Amino acid sequence: MKSRYYDEDVFSYIDHSILLNPYFEEWYEYVRVVLISDEFQKRKLFPHHHNMSVWEHSILVSFRSFVLAKALKADDRVCAIAGLLHDFYPWSWMYSEALEHIDDGIFLKETKTKHSLFRKHGFTHAKAAAENYVKFFPELENEVITDSIKRHMFPLNIVPPKYKEGFIITMVDKIDSVYELPSPTVISSKIARDFNDKIVARALDKIRG
Repeated sequence: MKSRYYDEDVFSYIDHSILLNPYFEEWYEYVRVVLISDEFQKRKLFPHHHNMSVWEHSILVSFRSFVLAKALKADDRVCAIAGLLHDFYPWSWMYSEALEHIDDGIFLKETKTKHSLFRKHGFTHAKAAAENYVKFFPELENEVITDSIKRHMFPLNIVPPKYKEGFIITMVDKIDSVYELPSPTVISSKIARDFNDKIVARALDKIRG
């Protein structure tokens, strides 16, 4: 049975540091159609790394890429949208009990399938996300957005992004993903987040001149 997971109040799921940012409203206008969609909201149940969901990770990558794009004179709309959809793959790569009860567990299909090395999540999900976003958001299809999503796993996927926007998303995604990983040798999550936020703060300072 097809399940709905729609929640009109998406603001309560967004980090306060983003909600209070002076650029929030502009960013939100770019990504609203994705954020309020039922399909994207299901990503709240998709595990990403450690205690973070794909929903949370995607919002952080999207907003930070959007701000950096402004500082680097890149297309901030492309970075906002591609950043939000860069991990919009059609299945979860980790098990989640909650997903058993959504759409007859279809999102868990890949967790129950064994793949050879180059068919594993890290090698395949960027291409899958690029195809999936067009399926659900055809009105957003754009060559730069598609390339930025499809190439964001560079250098794991050996073809680099064609555009500046793709490199911004690739960099932000790598930084966020590293600091989401739990490890006794990695600085605490709070310090890691503070460090990451400095990147955005410096970009904002550059925008303001």
